[in-house]
Amino acid sequence: MSATRAYTIRMNAQGRVVVPAPIRERLNSAEGGEFIVYLDGERIVMERKGEARSRLLALGARLAPGDVSLTDELLQERREAARREAEE
Repeated sequence: MSATRAYTIRMNAQGRVVVPAPIRERLNSAEGGEFIVYLDGERIVMERKGEARSRLLALGARLAPGDVSLTDELLQERREAARREAEE
């Protein structure tokens, strides 16, 4: 979503903010929707949980060669570490 309009919002004493209705409507977000919130430098980024998951999976797919299973590599590393620990 490109920034076409900026909204001024205020944080209350409990740290809560209200996402303006036009943004909620644009995101088709209903009450109870789940979001991931994180800092990017001095920016607060909020994205739908499903979108964050999809973005991270796509990033992982781009970084890993097609013939490599990151899960298999991690399991192999953990097995080797456990074997070394057992030998000590």
